Amino acid sequence: MRRFLFLAALLLLPTGAQGQTSPDAAMSQVAERSPLFQQARRTVIKAIDSLSDAEARRLTRAALLAPDDCVQHRVGLDSEKQRKIVEALVAQGFLDDRHQTAAGMEEARKMLFPPLLDDSEACPRLATPVLTAPGGNSGSHHSWPGGLAEHIATNLASGTALIRAYRSERAQIDRDSVVGAILWHDWAKALVLHWQADGNTAPELRVAGTGAHHILGLAEAMRRGLPARWVAAQACAHAAPEGEDRDRVSDWIDAAAIIAGKDPALFPVQGSPECLISHLSDQNWVFGDAAIAAAEISLAAAAPEAGFDPADRPRYNLCFRNPMLTRLGADAIFASGDRPIPPLPIRETRMSPCLSQGGL
Repeated sequence: MRRFLFLAALLLLPTGAQGQTSPDAAMSQVAERSPLFQQARRTVIKAIDSLSDAEARRLTRAALLAPDDCVQHRVGLDSEKQRKIVEALVAQGFLDDRHQTAAGMEEARKMLFPPLLDDSEACPRLATPVLTAPGGNSGSHHSWPGGLAEHIATNLASGTALIRAYRSERAQIDRDSVVGAILWHDWAKALVLHWQADGNTAPELRVAGTGAHHILGLAEAMRRGLPARWVAAQACAHAAPEGEDRDRVSDWIDAAAIIAGKDPALFPVQGSPECLISHLSDQNWVFGDAAIAAAEISLAAAAPEAGFDPADRPRYNLCFRNPMLTRLGADAIFASGDRPIPPLPIRETRMSPCLSQGGL
């Protein structure tokens, strides 16, 4: 169907993949080798460097780029404190009925507070770089290694274009608030969207009617003391606070404040220009979901020629689907239609299986 399409994966499989490497670590290596990822990361770095608030710029650079950065909302948060937070979320109606029981609350705790490196120490850390994480749940937009960087880069392009458009109409727009909100909104996907042994991402808890990444990203921004106007704009990513959605955005602020241990009144819900642009810039998922649906079909059809069986989910996902999407991106496959994708340069003509007995 698309002859040689599979050869892209050869450049992306992690070295020594037959060893006992965790799926997160292996997929992080796959992302690092992708030119698309490297370009997106440069875009993110440029956006960080463009922020005028020096302290907020330092905090953002650390959160997105520093391998030894501490996850601040987890500092000093032992399992008992985590349970109290979950209980508070339940009391406010922010978790669904499934998580009202003792067993359900424990499940919610584990999903909301996944393990970190040095979890019990003063500086809990993520195991892999933030930007190498997937940008969406399996089957949704940017759901491949490094997709997070590409998703943020696309949203930055949309957001800055909207700033220029409205400024041309003489609207006063605080650029830092918009760019800062976009950079921070999906930070917590690196926290909750872990790769599992089958090559899919872990299920994501819903809090206050939205994905936990949205709430946790707000909690982290609050805990780090980022400007309140940034946090308010960040809260608008999943909905604009207009009409009935005003209560939804307010709930997200309240839920995040419970986790961060902050007063939600410090982050008033406002339908500001920055809030609305933040919301519009996050609508890239509309195109992205259509693109991934089309790409999944194309890749499954091309897989047998490359020696992969889509029914063998772990090997197909970890050794073919994820590396292919990391190399090409779903958007390019989607937009190509029936046009063949040109062969990509390779250094070898035989692929070693990236899965051995016992997994990655």
